[in-house]
Amino acid sequence: MPTATLVSLVAAVPLLGTIVTGPGWWFPAVLMMVGVAAASALYRLTGWSATAVPFLQIFVMAVLLTPLFAAHTAVLGLIPTSGTFPELVRLLERGIDAVNTGTPPVTGTAGVALIIAVAFAVIAMAADFLAVTARCPGMVGGLLIALLMVPLVVDDGGVAPGAALSAAVGFLVLLSVDMWLRGREWGLPVPDGRDPSVRFLVGLRRAAVAAVSVTAAVLLTLTVPLAVPSLRSDVIHQAADGTYIGNGPGVITTTHPLVSLRSNLASGSDRTVLTYTTDAEEPDYLRMYVLDEFDGVNWAMSPVDADDDSRIEDDLPLSAGWSGEPDGPTATTRISMDSDAPSLDFLPMPYWPRSVDVAGEWYADPGSLMVFTTDSPRTGLSFTVESTSVTPSADELAAAGQAWSAPGSLLALPDDVDPRVAELTETLTEDADSPYERAVALQEHFTGGGFDYDLTPPAVPEGADPLVHFLLEDRVGYCEQFAGAMAVMARQADIPSRVATGYTAGQRMGDGRWAVTTGNAHAWPELYFEGVGWVRFEPTPASADGQGTATVPDYTDGTGGDATDGTGRDEEPERPETEPGPDDEPESDEPTDAPEASATPGGEGTDESAAGPASGSGGWTVPVWLPVAAAVLGGLALVALPALVRTAVRGSRTAALTGGSPAAAAHAAWRELRDTCVDLGVTWDLTESPRATAARLAARGPLPEEARAALWRLALGEESARYAPEPAVVREPREDLRAARAGLVAASGRGDRFRAVLLPRSLAPWRRPRPDLGPAPTAA
Repeated sequence: MPTATLVSLVAAVPLLGTIVTGPGWWFPAVLMMVGVAAASALYRLTGWSATAVPFLQIFVMAVLLTPLFAAHTAVLGLIPTSGTFPELVRLLERGIDAVNTGTPPVTGTAGVALIIAVAFAVIAMAADFLAVTARCPGMVGGLLIALLMVPLVVDDGGVAPGAALSAAVGFLVLLSVDMWLRGREWGLPVPDGRDPSVRFLVGLRRAAVAAVSVTAAVLLTLTVPLAVPSLRSDVIHQAADGTYIGNGPGVITTTHPLVSLRSNLASGSDRTVLTYTTDAEEPDYLRMYVLDEFDGVNWAMSPVDADDDSRIEDDLPLSAGWSGEPDGPTATTRISMDSDAPSLDFLPMPYWPRSVDVAGEWYADPGSLMVFTTDSPRTGLSFTVESTSVTPSADELAAAGQAWSAPGSLLALPDDVDPRVAELTETLTEDADSPYERAVALQEHFTGGGFDYDLTPPAVPEGADPLVHFLLEDRVGYCEQFAGAMAVMARQADIPSRVATGYTAGQRMGDGRWAVTTGNAHAWPELYFEGVGWVRFEPTPASADGQGTATVPDYTDGTGGDATDGTGRDEEPERPETEPGPDDEPESDEPTDAPEASATPGGEGTDESAAGPASGSGGWTVPVWLPVAAAVLGGLALVALPALVRTAVRGSRTAALTGGSPAAAAHAAWRELRDTCVDLGVTWDLTESPRATAARLAARGPLPEEARAALWRLALGEESARYAPEPAVVREPREDLRAARAGLVAASGRGDRFRAVLLPRSLAPWRRPRPDLGPAPTAA
C-alpha cells in the first residue's frame, strides 16, 4: 500500500504544471515522496506499531532537504552545518515571496521548488496514514481534490486534461491495489463454476461494467460544463478572486492589484470585462486602484477606510489640489460589467469621477477617489458615472511650481534603492527647469525606442536588483514595469507620484458602445502638479509592438500636442547623450521567464535560485553531481534493499522471542522458520502439522543433531501455542531458531543460499504459502 499511495501522488504532480514553469521543479517533490513512502514501507515490514511511522518520515524529510536545497552549505553535500538552516529559511522566504507576488505560471525557482517539495511530502504523510494505517484509501481522494483546487483557484486557465487524467488514474491504481490486498486477506471469491468459459464471461462482464461507468463519467464531465455556462473552467478562480481581508475596524485591503493585472495580461485571452457608453469625445482610461507605497520592490495600495464619512451619498470628494469645482466639460459614462466577468469590489471609472449611481453600499477614498465596497457585489453590475475632464495644457503644467500641497509620503522612497537609479534620473533631468519638463524627460526615456514591450520579459539574474536590471541592462518589460519605474524616478526628481491600474479605453463597437477586455488591463503613473492635481503620464510603448491601446497624452509632448504622430508620441524624441543606450550593456542571456519574475519595482522582483546545487535563475536545476550520485546510490540500494529488509524482519521477530508471551514467542519463531524455508526454496506445506513439518525438514539432507533437536522443540512450541489452554514455555527459542536456521542453510546448495540472501522470496506476498481456497475435488 505505501507504494500504491506513492504512485497515486506522483501521478498528481502534473496538476501543478499549469501554474509552475521551468525544468526540474517537480524532482525534489517526487524524491521527497519516495523517501516518505520508503520509510513507511520498510518500517511496516518489521511488524512493529505504526505510531513511529510519521516521526520516521519527518526525519527522512529533514535528511533530504540538505542535499536537495543546501548541499553547498553541507559537508560532502549531505551533512548539515551551521549555515544549512539559514540557507533553507532564506530559500523558503524567497519562495513564499515569489508565490505571493507572482502570477501563474510562476518560475520553479529553488524557493518555489522547496515549498512544493515540502507540501507534497506532508501530503504524502497524510495519504500514507489514511491509506495504510487507517485503511481508508478512498479518503486520499480528498487530498487529491485539494491539490486539484490549487490550479483552479490561482489560475483561470483550469487544469490540463492530461494532468487530470493522470491524477485520476493514480487514484484508481490506489483503490485497485487496496481491493486486491483485501481480497488476498479475506480469501478469493468462490468461483461461479468449474468451466473456464464461465469465469471468462464473469470477468468480461465486470470489465464491461467498469468501462461503461468510466465512459459515462468522462462524457458527463465534458458535456455538463457546456450545457451549464456557470460551470466554465475558471469559475472557481473567479469565485476566489477579490475577497477582502480584515485589517482592523473599518479598514480593509483587497487582492493585490498588480497580481490581478498580471493575471489578466498573462492569461493570453481577450475575454470581455465590461462595455460602456459615454458622451465624451475621447474616452479616458478606466481607473480602479491607486498604489502609493513603494517598498523597494513592489508598489502597494494603502489600506482604505470604510466608515460613515467615506460612504457615498451625494457627490464624491474634490480631487487633491482643488478647492472648488473645475470648469472642464462633464461626461456621463454608463458601464455594464459582463455577466461572465468576476465581480469587482473596486469600480473602474474615468478620472475625475464626480458622482456615481450604483446599487449597494459603496465608499470613496478621499485621497485617491477610488470607489469600493465591503459587500460581495453581484456579477453583471451596471452603474453610471458623472466625471469631469480636466485636461491641462503643456503651458499650464510647465507653469506649475513645486508641489508643496502634496503629502510628503508621495515622495517617500526606501533607503536601499540602488543609487544608480538616482544617477540615471539626474542625468535625464539635468537640463529640465521645471517639474513638468522633468516628467516629460522621464516619459521620453521609456517611449523613445530604447525599451521593448514584452509580456514575458527575461528573468532577473541571481543577486541583481530588479529595478536596475530593468532600467540599465535588460530594458524589456510591460506596463507594470514602465509605470512603476517612472513613478520611482519621478519621486527622485522631486515630483509626487503613484501608480494607477485599471483598463485603457478599449475598442469602439459598431453600435456606439465601447468594449473593454482583459487585454486592455493596464498600469500607468500619475504625477502631481501644484494647482493642477493628479495628471496621467504614459511611459509604456504604444506601438504595434507594445500595449496597442495605450495613448500618450498630448500635454506630455512639451509643445501642447503639435509634434505628435497620432498616437500621442513624439515622432523623433530626443534622448540625453549621457543616457545608457541599449548596446552599453550586454543583453541578458537568461531564459525567458513569466511576467511575475520580471525586473520591476511592482513585480515580483524576487526571482531567485539557490547557490550551489540550485544555481541558475530560470528555476530549480538539478545539481550536476546529484544524478550520478543518485544512480550509484540507487543501484547499490536496489541491490541491497531486499537483504536489508529481510534482515530487519528477522531482527524484529528475534526481538519478539524474549520479553513477550510464550505463545507470541513460539509463533514468531515458527514464522521465521517458515520464511527461511521459503527463501531457500524448501517446500512449506500448510496442511502439515508442526511435528510433520519438523520431521520432513529433519530428513532433508544431513542435518546436525543439534539442528534436528531444535526443529523438534520449535514444532512442539508452535503446537502448544496453537492448541494448549496454557502454552508451555519454550526455553531458549532464540538459540533453537539459530541452530535450526544454520542447519537448513548448511544443507542447501550454494545457489540457494546466495539467492536467499540477495533475493529472499519470503518478501513477495505471492510466494508465501497460502491455503488452497478452491473447491474440493468431487468423486467421480
